[in-house]
Amino acid sequence: MDLSTVANIATALTVLTAVIFGLIEARHLRRDREERAALEAVHAMLTPAYMEFFLLIQTTLPENASPAEVESKPDTLRAVRSIGLVIEGLGYSVFERIVPLRIVDNLVGGNIRIIWRKLRRYVEFERERSGSQKTFEWFQWLAEQLERYEEGKTSLQIGAHEAYRDWKA
Repeated sequence: MDLSTVANIATALTVLTAVIFGLIEARHLRRDREERAALEAVHAMLTPAYMEFFLLIQTTLPENASPAEVESKPDTLRAVRSIGLVIEGLGYSVFERIVPLRIVDNLVGGNIRIIWRKLRRYVEFERERSGSQKTFEWFQWLAEQLERYEEGKTSLQIGAHEAYRDWKA
């Protein structure tokens, strides 16, 4: 083997090593971006106002609430609109793959499912009243994705305390 062949092999190995390292780094950067986006989503959602609004909706509205029930109290209507806008933004963030569905499901998937079940009729009524299908479109999309999502170990029937009982650090 002559010197030029050895140099070509060394160059090829160097390039291959650089490509592999670059792919590993790109994967790490993607994971970091997902974690930052998830953290921002948690900050946006788990504010005192969000929690207050969620509890208000959860405790005052029945599943499949009528538009009249939603609009009967100004505080409830304000809570519905505020929560809806936050979840709308989160749904779009999942669609654009900024925040992974897996993270949303683990952190607030149950809350979103519960709220959507309560507000579906109201959202459909609002769309009909306004003549636009844009009302809470990403909220609905996210709720539907969460219902179809099968990778998650938790659900409204199985909580994290059961699904991850054998978890070890």
